[in-house]
Amino acid sequence: MRPIHWALLLLVLGILLWLLSRRQRKSSGLPDGALLYADSDYWQTLPKPLYDAELQLVGKPDYVIKDARGMVIPVELKSGAAPTRPWDSHIIQLAAYCRLIEKNFAQRPPYGIIRYQNKSFTIDYTDELETRLIALIAQMRQVEQDNCANRSHKQPARCRSCGYAQICDQRLT
Repeated sequence: MRPIHWALLLLVLGILLWLLSRRQRKSSGLPDGALLYADSDYWQTLPKPLYDAELQLVGKPDYVIKDARGMVIPVELKSGAAPTRPWDSHIIQLAAYCRLIEKNFAQRPPYGIIRYQNKSFTIDYTDELETRLIALIAQMRQVEQDNCANRSHKQPARCRSCGYAQICDQRLT
């Protein structure tokens, strides 16, 4: 083969790989942009958790993307099928990641994304949502301080997978 043929072959191969990577990225549910953070050792060494000293909040978003406008956006992946609307617990988790991004990247995300198997939801990070998050954390801290936490479920499988199962005096199994 002539050098020109090799060059054309490499060019075509490069274009095919680029198209394949765009297709795979689109099917992942991640928005276009630069990947700043991933809670996965597939992309990078596992990063340190993000931390907010004021709320004593620690977390690791699945992904943090810098979109085309330069906005830093958290993306939370869920393994199940999408409900008709995102679960409140998932929205609060995403709000916590928005707060952590604001404190660690010095930029308030305008929204975050919850990606289920078959659908994504864009959740605006409003002042009201941040207020809900802060109030919920305050309630949790008060329950912890008062030592009056009670389990609120009747699912043995959920109880078995709880990180506190070994020390819980209310465990179901």
